[in-house]
Amino acid sequence: MHSCKVQSHPAAHVQPAEYEEQRKRVSLGLFPSALLKAQEQVMGKEHAWELRYYQREFSLPLSRNIFGLFTIPVYINHVRAVFVVDTGAQISGIKSEKIAQLKLKKTGGKLQIGSIGGTRRDMQGLVADSVQLGGLEVLNMAMIALDSSDFSLRFGNIDLFGFDGILGWDILHQLDFELDDVAKQFIVLKNRFRIPYPNMLKGSFPCFLVKRADQEISLFGFDSGSRVSWIGDQAIQEHALTVVHEGSAMGFGVHGLERMDLKIIKQWTLYLDKAEITLKDTMTGRVRLFDDFAFDGVFGNEIFRKRRIRILNSANMVLLA
Repeated sequence: MHSCKVQSHPAAHVQPAEYEEQRKRVSLGLFPSALLKAQEQVMGKEHAWELRYYQREFSLPLSRNIFGLFTIPVYINHVRAVFVVDTGAQISGIKSEKIAQLKLKKTGGKLQIGSIGGTRRDMQGLVADSVQLGGLEVLNMAMIALDSSDFSLRFGNIDLFGFDGILGWDILHQLDFELDDVAKQFIVLKNRFRIPYPNMLKGSFPCFLVKRADQEISLFGFDSGSRVSWIGDQAIQEHALTVVHEGSAMGFGVHGLERMDLKIIKQWTLYLDKAEITLKDTMTGRVRLFDDFAFDGVFGNEIFRKRRIRILNSANMVLLA
């Protein structure tokens, strides 16, 4: 059975030369610009939005649903909704059944979205006049329509998923924020510290520089909208990982349940900031999210279970201990 053990460890510093090498590796392709292009596809034209801060620092209650996803309250066109905090989603989205209630307008664009299992589907573009979370309001925000049938599981009149939409990297990459699974808070903050050893690359998906046992660098994505982590097939040979099982399983992604062919990796220990992360019996999954490079793996939200993770986009740093 899969497990993720996280324990404190002396800081794994990424040296400036190592950081620059990885920055150059990802900077030549779509990684820096894919998010902007996706927003333009959703809108069907160049996207002009506005971020208004009424408070630069604020906190919101953070809840975990029965599927292990973290949710916060968000106001869409001044109507309260519940959104999953999903760093793995490039573009924020709303369930199709909520479009009329929240007075969202369809755009002339669509966006093709791929899931962990590799399924691709065109999603209808939407625009919200106002999206507000805490002290931040976003005007004229591009979104996509999520097929409600992909997120429909009811017990009587109770929606077991318990959310209306997803808050994606399009908004989250603009913020310095903390996901606190101890105090159950989503916190937007101002970074007041100088960071000498950045360990995150700026781009269209969270990209962490982690150290392996041989002190070399691996690139890992971070998908807070997934409960579990996964590893790329190409990492098996590159890093001499042990495969203990091959088969298929049902996985849940942005397009609902789908069957995936996968391998199970026995164990891999990695080091991120002041955390030692040991993944055991971990599945393989899609890691080539951009044409130009592949991640070695993608961390799920299990890496900060009963802990705190702070993502300082302004300083290209993730803090975890």
